[in-house]
Amino acid sequence: MEDRPTGATLASDTLTYSAGGHAMTIHSDPGVFRPTLTTWIMIEQVLRHPLQGKVILDLGCGSAPIAISLALAGACHVYATDLMHSACELSRRNAEANGVKDRITVLQGDLFEPVSNLKFDVIVDDVSGVAEGVARLSSWFPEGVPLGGVDGTTATIEMLEQVESYLKPGGCLFFPVLSLSASVKILEVASRLFGSRMSRVASKHIPFNNELKANLNTLIDLRNSGLVSFDQVRSRLFWTLDVYRIAAIT
Repeated sequence: MEDRPTGATLASDTLTYSAGGHAMTIHSDPGVFRPTLTTWIMIEQVLRHPLQGKVILDLGCGSAPIAISLALAGACHVYATDLMHSACELSRRNAEANGVKDRITVLQGDLFEPVSNLKFDVIVDDVSGVAEGVARLSSWFPEGVPLGGVDGTTATIEMLEQVESYLKPGGCLFFPVLSLSASVKILEVASRLFGSRMSRVASKHIPFNNELKANLNTLIDLRNSGLVSFDQVRSRLFWTLDVYRIAAIT
């Protein structure tokens, strides 16, 4: 579904990338969701936020590129959660490989369940947010990885409805919205819950890769059903990634 970011190199089962001036190596696993362009754009946006001394939560950590990037950038401690045991094991391995295992705690469970007694300065959400029909045709989603529901909104909306209880006063949430989901539905919920405390901090139009082009008829059907949206500029097709920031009540 998405390409690797500029500057990233892939060798066998590892991805080497520089974020915020810090080089990191992320080991992958065929059964764990791999970092995508969304992941790296999220990292870039969060790194613009002051992180020194902050306690951070990485929701849906996968192989932990976000948690590791933020720990390397000076976060006091990062909690990383994922529903999959294999993702948690891989995250611990990657944290150790990048020298930050003492500042990353990896916990298995659904969304906030593993950290129900904690509050955070920054929460970064990267749970599955594309329509199931897109995920099923994409090689980026290994078999067994939890999906975001028929319209790709389930996990994101559930997160939005709970997140206020886990933010410290003055804290903030970063989360992506992809047009390969029913994005309007997500934004309606977010706007109702947070109003003017929500702002868009990044937006990118991403060209269809060969995999999406090869399944255009399926995507057109999904669009006609209101499950996704995408744009055409002349002969080129694009989907949209937006990153939003929500400020906690002070």
